[in-house]
Amino acid sequence: MHQTYPKALYVVRLNVENASIISSHLTWGFPAPSAFTGFMHHLQRQLNQIAEYASIECCGVGIISHQFNPQITKTNSFRYSPYQLNLARHPLKADGSTPAMIEEGKGHFEVSLVIGLAGDGLNPHLSANDEDLSTQTQSLLDRLNHLVYNMRLAGGSVFPHKRVKAKLINWSEHDAVDKTKILRRSVLPGFALQHRHELLIAHQNWLAQYPTYLATQKNSPDLLDTLLDIHRFNFVSTAQEASVDQESVDGVWTLRPRPEHLKGWLVPIPIGYAALTDLQPQGVIKGLRHDDYPATFVETLISLGEWQSPHRIKNIVDTLWNYNTEPTNGLYELVQPFAPKLDIDTSLPDEDTHQSFEFESEIEEEEF
Repeated sequence: MHQTYPKALYVVRLNVENASIISSHLTWGFPAPSAFTGFMHHLQRQLNQIAEYASIECCGVGIISHQFNPQITKTNSFRYSPYQLNLARHPLKADGSTPAMIEEGKGHFEVSLVIGLAGDGLNPHLSANDEDLSTQTQSLLDRLNHLVYNMRLAGGSVFPHKRVKAKLINWSEHDAVDKTKILRRSVLPGFALQHRHELLIAHQNWLAQYPTYLATQKNSPDLLDTLLDIHRFNFVSTAQEASVDQESVDGVWTLRPRPEHLKGWLVPIPIGYAALTDLQPQGVIKGLRHDDYPATFVETLISLGEWQSPHRIKNIVDTLWNYNTEPTNGLYELVQPFAPKLDIDTSLPDEDTHQSFEFESEIEEEEF
C-alpha cells in the first residue's frame, strides 16, 4: 500500500459544537476517525476546485483531542449505563401529534487537526522558513482557513480557536523529529488518537495461554472476546486458577491485573466498514442517495485505539489517518500508513501473570 509522504502540514485548532457522538452501533463518545478523514476529503475537493491548487492532495489527518463534553445526563435508574443522552424534542406535527424520538447523541469538543498536504503543485506555495511566510504561503494558509471554518465536522458547527492560530509548516523526513519537538508544544495539553491493532492481536495470543480467563467454550478467544476483555474489569478466583475444569465459584475472587502490554489509555474505535455482499454494479441497489457508483451493504469495523500524549510521539506524521487505497476482502478500513509497527512483548512470568490486587479497607481522604 503506497501513501504519499506529506510535504507540508496544516495544523489548526477547532472548537466544534453539537457534533454527533454516536460513532458506531456499539460505541459512543468521541467521533470516529472516519468523521475526520471525511472532513479532510471534503477539504481537498473544495481546494482542488481552485485552479491554483488543483494538484494539491491531502494525505492524512492527525487527531489531537484537548477537551470533550458529551451532552448527557447521569441517572440513578439505568439498565446498561449510568448515563443517558440528552435528546432534542422536535416541534409538534400539523395535526398536534408528537413526532417520533430519534436518538442523536450530541457533544462539544476541542480538537487540533494535523492535515498532511502533498502534490507537485504545492512546492511554489511553501516557505523555507515556517516563521517568515511568503506571500504565496500566506495566501494558501488563508484559503485553507476560509474553507475549514465554513465546513462542518462530525455534523457539528466549527469555530476557530480564540488564541491558537492555524499554521502551515514545510515538512520533510530528515527534520521531522526536530520539527515535531517544536510543534507538539502548541498541541499540549492533549491526546493523539493512535491505532493499536497489533496490540489487539498480541492480547488475543496472550489470552489463548490462559483459557480459564474467559467464560467461553471456544478453543481460543476471537477478536471480539479480546476487545471486551480489554475494556472491562476482570475478576479471577483461586479455584478457577487451580483447575481448568473447576465449575465451583468457591474461592477468593480478586481483580485480575492488567498485563504490561495493556498499559495506556486504550479505547474501542470504529475504523471503517466490512462488506457483507459482493460489490454490486452501478444502479443494481435501489434507493441509494447516489446511483453514480458501485455499492454494497456493509457493517462497522471495530478495533483498538490509544489516546497518547504528543510528548511521547517522535514524529507527528505517525498520527495521520487515511483511507486504505487498496482494500482487500471487502475491508474498507482506515489506517495510519506512516506509523511504525509495535514490538509487543507478551511473555510474562507466571508469578507476575497471576498476581492479584489487594484493596485497602481504609481510604484516606485527600484535600484538593
